[in-house]
Amino acid sequence: MLERWNPVAEAERMLTEMNRLMSEVFERPLVRARLVAWRPATDVYETGDALVIRLAVPGARPEDLEVTVEQNVVTIRGQYGYRLSEEEAKQATWYRREIASGEFAESITLPVPVNIENAKATVENGIITLTFPKAEEARVKRIPIQVTQ
Repeated sequence: MLERWNPVAEAERMLTEMNRLMSEVFERPLVRARLVAWRPATDVYETGDALVIRLAVPGARPEDLEVTVEQNVVTIRGQYGYRLSEEEAKQATWYRREIASGEFAESITLPVPVNIENAKATVENGIITLTFPKAEEARVKRIPIQVTQ
């Protein structure tokens, strides 16, 4: 049996689908954001004697973080954001929820040789600071210039 093509009905179906897609894209931005891995904002710089790496990780606690160094790559893993206790979660009625939480892993190639044995890691106000003393061969050495006669 042949069915008559109805261009008006087809256009209405397409408009309905477009409206559904647009509402998903613009009304639920957190769904899209969670599909992409979260990465902390990171600064890497060196001073005369040390290499410093800072990462902004809101809600970071020392017990939720792990720092490892393999060859010349430092990897920082941990949790960001916050979690409600089980009791709080049972009683919560959400009206708005925008603070993301989850796990992250960031690997950074060290740009200069460092002394790993004397490295230091701290966290304060959501900022993780890793301080690596530069290896002796990476430090700037001043050579005095002598006058010859």
